[in-house]
Amino acid sequence: MTDVKYDDVKVGDGIPALDVTLEQMMLWMYAGASLDFNPIHVDKEFGEKVGLGGTIAHGLSSMARLGRCINEWTGDPGALKRFGVRFASPARPGDTCTFWGRITGKDDASKRVTLEVGARNQDGVDILTRGVAVVELD
Repeated sequence: MTDVKYDDVKVGDGIPALDVTLEQMMLWMYAGASLDFNPIHVDKEFGEKVGLGGTIAHGLSSMARLGRCINEWTGDPGALKRFGVRFASPARPGDTCTFWGRITGKDDASKRVTLEVGARNQDGVDILTRGVAVVELD
């Protein structure tokens, strides 16, 4: 976790990426936490039967990991003011997902920084795209 300052960042800077290798246990744990036991997330045979090739991660769990990436960079979970993504492709157990961000704008009056954010798997397939996050820094 860092404690990044507004004056220390510039447009074009990347934030430290977060790499996470998904395991089926993570999907089961998220299902329990979210009470979303849709079989496409927890039952491999069901996922195969419906053409998904097995289980897929909850989209919001991928978004949560991207939020973690941003929060670890800012050092302050309260700094995140706006956050949105497009769910492009499913993440699967065994995938190593890279969550990333890049500064695209700064507003000196509010000390808010805008980032393009997203995630992709080990094959370069985008999982989360068109992501935007706005953080307020000291």
